[in-house]
Amino acid sequence: MEIKRVACVGAGFIGLGWATLYSSKGIEVILHDISNDMLGKALKQIKLNLLFLEKHRLLKRGCTDVALKKIKTTLNLTEAVYPADFVTECVPENYTINKKLFKAMDEIAPEHTILASSSSGLLMTEIQKATNKPERCVMTHPILPLHLIPLVEIVGGEKTSKETIMKTYKFMDSLGRTPVVLNKEVPGYIVNRLSAALWREAVSLVSTGVASAEDVDRAFCKGIGLRDPIFGPCLRAHIAGGSIEGFLDKLHESYTERWKTMETWTSIPSSAAKKVIKSVHEMNIIRKKTFVEIEELRDEKLAKILKIMLPKHPFY
Repeated sequence: MEIKRVACVGAGFIGLGWATLYSSKGIEVILHDISNDMLGKALKQIKLNLLFLEKHRLLKRGCTDVALKKIKTTLNLTEAVYPADFVTECVPENYTINKKLFKAMDEIAPEHTILASSSSGLLMTEIQKATNKPERCVMTHPILPLHLIPLVEIVGGEKTSKETIMKTYKFMDSLGRTPVVLNKEVPGYIVNRLSAALWREAVSLVSTGVASAEDVDRAFCKGIGLRDPIFGPCLRAHIAGGSIEGFLDKLHESYTERWKTMETWTSIPSSAAKKVIKSVHEMNIIRKKTFVEIEELRDEKLAKILKIMLPKHPFY
C-alpha cells in the first residue's frame, strides 16, 4: 500500500512538525484541530519551518509554496481521517483522551489505514484496547524539533501486527527518517529513558553543589555531546575497551564505584528542584537571550550539524 495522504490530528507543535515533514516530501496532508485559531497559527509556523529548511539548503529553493499547497485544514475529524492512508495523532498525552480519540478514529478510518500515535511515553497496548482493529495501531515517537531530527521510534502494542510495524517502518524510511523498532514496550521508549537517566544525574550534580547548571551543560555539550553523535553508548564502550568484553572487564569496578554514589530517585525532591531552578536561571544564555532566540540558535546549529552528519539528508 502506498501512502499518499496523511491526517495529522492535532495542530500543536508536534502536529505542525509532522505536517512540515509530510508536505515537504510531496504527501497530501489534512491537518485537524478543534480550533481555527490553532490551525491558522500552525500554518504560519509550518511556512516558517519550510523557509528555514530552504535557507539551509535542506529543502530545494521554491518548494515552500509547493509544500503548503499540499496541506488542507479541517475542524471535522471525519474529513481528516476518512481520506487518509496514515493517521498521525498529536494530542496531549493522556490515556483517557488518547483512547477516546483512537476509538473515534478507528470507527472512521478505512480498513487499510494505519493509526499512529506521537506519544513520548504512553503504551499502545493500553490505547488500542479502545479500538476494534488494534492490529493497525502503532506508536511513532518523533524527536523534537521534528522537522530537523531524523529519528523516529516505532513501538507496537501487544496486538499490533507485524505488517503494521513493517509498513510504518518503510513509510518513515521513505521520508528520510531513521526509524528504530522496539522489540517490546517500555514507558518512555529508548530516547526518553536515556534522557531521564541523564536528567536525573544532571539535577543531582547541580543540587548537591558539584557544579552549576551552566557547567553541567558545558561539560555535556563540549564533551559527551561532541563525541556521541558519532558513536552511541554501546559502540563507544566497545571501542573504549578494545572490545565490549574488555570494557566490561576493565571498567567494571570503576563504574560500580560511580553508580554507588549516584541518585536513584523516582521523583525529584523539592529541595533539589529549587536548586536546579535557581541555577538554570543564572545561566548566561538565559540572562541574555529570550526563549525564542535560544530556540532559533539551537535550530541554526542543528541545521549545520545535519549537513555534516547527514550529507544525503532527505530534504536535499
